[in-house]
Amino acid sequence: MLLATRPEGYAACCEAIRDMDQRESIKRITARTLVICGRHDPATNIEAAEAIRSRIPGASLTILDAAHIANVEQPDDYTETVLGFFMHTRV
Repeated sequence: MLLATRPEGYAACCEAIRDMDQRESIKRITARTLVICGRHDPATNIEAAEAIRSRIPGASLTILDAAHIANVEQPDDYTETVLGFFMHTRV
C-alpha cells in the first residue's frame, strides 16, 4: 500500500501530522485509552508516548518490541495487547 501511494500525497500527509499539536485537546478524551508504543520507534519514542499517556486521564501505556508500525512488526503481541485491553474494559 505504501509503495502504491503517490510521494506528493504521502509528503502532504506527513506535513499535516507534523504540524498538528494535539497536546491540549487530548486532555478532553474521556474514553478508557490504551497508548501503544514501539520500543525502537524513532518517530514517537517512549518519552513521547508517555507524554501522550500522561495527558489522557486514566490512560495506560504498553511498550512493544517494535518500531513505528507495531501491529505489522509484532502482530501477535499487538493483538494480544489490544484484546487484553478490550477484555478488561467495562462499558
